[in-house]
Amino acid sequence: MPSTDSSPRPHPSPLLATLPRFAIVMAVLIAIAAFPQSALFTVDQIAVVGTSRLQPATVIAIAGLTRGERLFAVDAGAALRRLRADARIKAAHVEIRPPHTVLVRIVERVPVVALAAGAGFALLGDDLVVVAVGPDASGLPEVVDRIRAVPWARPGAPVASIAARAAVAALPAIPPAMRADLQRIVIADGGDLTLVLRSGIEVRAGGPTGLADRLAQVPHVLEALRARNVAASAIDLRYAGSIAVTLATGGEGR
Repeated sequence: MPSTDSSPRPHPSPLLATLPRFAIVMAVLIAIAAFPQSALFTVDQIAVVGTSRLQPATVIAIAGLTRGERLFAVDAGAALRRLRADARIKAAHVEIRPPHTVLVRIVERVPVVALAAGAGFALLGDDLVVVAVGPDASGLPEVVDRIRAVPWARPGAPVASIAARAAVAALPAIPPAMRADLQRIVIADGGDLTLVLRSGIEVRAGGPTGLADRLAQVPHVLEALRARNVAASAIDLRYAGSIAVTLATGGEGR
């Protein structure tokens, strides 16, 4: 005879019923978490933007970046700190660009003057930070500080030199024709500037007020001297409304 057992059958536990769905969700989450670490996201290209004197390979080496590493394992913050610690780099930005690129943007710190310090020179950027030190001026305008002794500074550190600040501030006021022939900027106590040209002529320019207007006259004076085949040792611009020229033979003209 067929069984007539009508006792209630046990229902499956709610916890057991949700386990398969929980396992599926966890598997999906694990897959999502592991996906950025997969071989699909490796550094194939490191693009460097903003170089002028530095080679892109040098910038990549400074940043400590390597092709072939996992893209999302790149420590952009550490790379940025290494770039900013280099005296030759004024500003930097590191960007991760999936799936395969790291972009490095830099602004180089270019030396504009060479501050005489001790037996050598500190090559300074326009922010007065030392880019490098060396035995010579590397073709840059030399700055001689007659105000006070120059404290030596290491690359990457700013120099506390009033003369260096005055010299850098004066550079835009110097006509291009003079810049090409500029050898030395001497800053005297009181802030007066003397520009020494490679031709040997001293241009006694005075203080910073009205400097650009005074210096704008110098190329015309030099041209007039050349036209007359006259050798000069100094051009004095310190007196309002007057230009005094000291001839190489010892005479003086106005």
